[in-house]
Formats: sequence, C-alpha cells, structure tokens
Amino acid sequence: MTSLDSILECLKSGETIAYPTEGVWGLGCDPTNNEAIKELLELKGRSKDKGLILIGSKIEHFIDFAHVEEYKNKLMTKWPGPHTWLVPPKKDISEYIIGNHDKVALRLTDHALVCSICNSFGGPIVSTSANKEGLPTLENSKEILANFPHVKCLEGSLGGQDKPSTIQDVITDLIIR
Repeated sequence: MTSLDSILECLKSGETIAYPTEGVWGLGCDPTNNEAIKELLELKGRSKDKGLILIGSKIEHFIDFAHVEEYKNKLMTKWPGPHTWLVPPKKDISEYIIGNHDKVALRLTDHALVCSICNSFGGPIVSTSANKEGLPTLENSKEILANFPHVKCLEGSLGGQDKPSTIQDVITDLIIR
C-alpha cells in the first residue's frame, strides 16, 4: 500500500496518482502542473478538449481556479458530496483543465481519504475516472496497477455511490451528466 506521504510526494513531483472517490476510482495530479496534466491525459488516451474535474475538500481550494465566491450559496446547496458544478473560471486557468468549455468543473468532496489528500496537499487535485478513454472504469487498485503500472495508488474504499458524480451548470442549472 502506498502511504499518504508517498502520494503527496508524487503530486509534488508531477506524477499521476490513483485513489478512491465517492463512486469510482480516480486518477489525479497537480492541477497547476501542465506537464503532469498532459501525462495524465496521455495515460488515459483522453483528448485535452474534454476538460477535467478538480476535486477539493474546502471551497477555498477553488479560489485560484474559479469564481466560487460569487456562487458560494448555490454551490453549497449540493456540496460537499458527489456533485460537480460547472463554474466560470479565473482567466489564467490551464487549457488542459478547462478543455473546450467556458466553465471549470469543481467538486467539493466529503470522502475522508480524498479530503486527507487535498488537505495535506493544500489544494485541489485533478480528478478523472481511472480508465482508458472509452473503457469501463477500473474497480480496484489491482486493476489500476495492471493497467497503469507506474501510477501510485492509495488504498481505500469507495464512498458508496454507484456512479460518477452529477455535473450541473451553476448558471443555467442544466444537468450535463
């Protein structure tokens, strides 16, 4: 089992990590490191046009990435938990996070293990399902390591959800997923 300290070292070194979330296993990296994000996209075979979710444990984790202050009351109606909001981004956000979209995807989690990662890291991390693009999400650390042998995996349990998070636009209320 990889320790939390090892996971934090990987994040700081620009490496991809794997971890359980509310409903599926996730792959993540440092959202301020474009090289790390590009490597994660390459591992998954995912287009940079799709964008990525940022997951954090405190609303303050998102202040450098999106206009969360303006929408805080609405965001908190579904947070914390398995709900991803699409929020207008700050202008200097990475194109690898936002993709071809005009908003950034944010999720404030209450999953204890992910909270530990984010709190120790001091901010959000990228969160995308642990799978190759177009294939089913991998269901445990053994499958993840078989498919992504260089990824450090933090053992733990999923949060009891049976699907990925809902994605909703904070301005239009449109449910995307």
